[in-house]
Amino acid sequence: MTNIRSPKYSAEDMGRSRECEAVCNVAVTDVVRRAVAAGWREEEIALHLADAADNYVMYLATKPKRRLVAANSN
Repeated sequence: MTNIRSPKYSAEDMGRSRECEAVCNVAVTDVVRRAVAAGWREEEIALHLADAADNYVMYLATKPKRRLVAANSN
């Protein structure tokens, strides 16, 4: 399983978004590879990962507004 490293950039730094994208790409690739090795088709995994991401975005959109603070105070 992929270890996810802490961000190097502050929450306001534009580099943080690029770094997060790279971390997510590595994590998703790891999930897809492990699922394929377990017998799932790559296409079905990709589709359901996209659905799960969409569902999570909708969940976040419906939560009461709160001030977002980085967990590690970066």
